[in-house]
Amino acid sequence: MNAALDAALDAGPMAPIFALRPSPVHQVLLVGAEREPVLVVDDLLLDPEAIVRWAETGAAFQRREGDFYPGVRKPLDMAYASALHMHLRKLLLATFGAAGDAASTPPITPLSCVLSLATTPQEALRPIQSVPHFDSVERNRIASVHYLCDQRFGGTSFYRHRSTGFESMDAQRIVDYAPCLKQEVMREAKRDPARGFTYIRGDTALFERTARVDAKFNRAVFYRSSLLHSGDIAVDAGLSSEPRRGRLTANTLLEIGAAGSLAQPAP
Repeated sequence: MNAALDAALDAGPMAPIFALRPSPVHQVLLVGAEREPVLVVDDLLLDPEAIVRWAETGAAFQRREGDFYPGVRKPLDMAYASALHMHLRKLLLATFGAAGDAASTPPITPLSCVLSLATTPQEALRPIQSVPHFDSVERNRIASVHYLCDQRFGGTSFYRHRSTGFESMDAQRIVDYAPCLKQEVMREAKRDPARGFTYIRGDTALFERTARVDAKFNRAVFYRSSLLHSGDIAVDAGLSSEPRRGRLTANTLLEIGAAGSLAQPAP
């Protein structure tokens, strides 16, 4: 790392360490029967090592009360989220919202921004951590995972719940989905109590994988937070709490326009 970047890191939260490549390579996947878009952007930052260094310094990673993430997190400066969403604004709107002139399109608002390290051993998993999840039922909320680790640590997969056919969640679907899933997980646990809970990494009796995006250093994946998804946590690669040795990711949540402002999916 050069002296100029060192100085930028020391300058404070608005230092230009979150610079993005002018024209990052990207593709849009249409996932599952619901054909929901998933945006994959490669070579996102000009210097992703700056974020790794950020992870190694300052506040410690901690487990958050009420957070079902199987590991530890620490805040990442919101300047990262702002730079990310400003730079990719047209692409995000074209993929998840409305393309067009900036004056006539909805605003993009960053809601959260954290660094995450998967550290929970499989024997310590809670039932909810062994199945795909969703982050919210709002279709205009877009989650992102920026991999600051290599492919050994596993990417992100998207799923269909077999018994309901749901691939995404909304306020109506969750009424039936939540109790159904709870009963199914309990039934599977009773069927083979010695097996315990494991990280999901593909098809199971309860879920079918509809798509997978492999991890790649400096790759980011954007998707509606209402999609059923899960990290492909590769236990064999290690569950280190050290940023350079573990499954380090930067995670953001953004909102496009007002809640409920985007079209609803077909039933």
